Amino acid sequence: MLVFIWMCVMTQAFMPGGLAIAQAHATAYEARLRAELDNPPLIGAASHVARPLRPLKALAA
Repeated sequence: MLVFIWMCVMTQAFMPGGLAIAQAHATAYEARLRAELDNPPLIGAASHVARPLRPLKALAA
């Protein structure tokens, strides 16, 4: 995270149009973080494995 902030500061300071570039990066980064918070992954070592969808009737039985 610190490297990302440093990169944004350097971009703003030394690149023409750097503010717009840094703002686009920050917006994309914020969107990714918000998506992770809104849809938390499954807990555990197999969180990357998609669970098969089962009907609610099968879950109730």
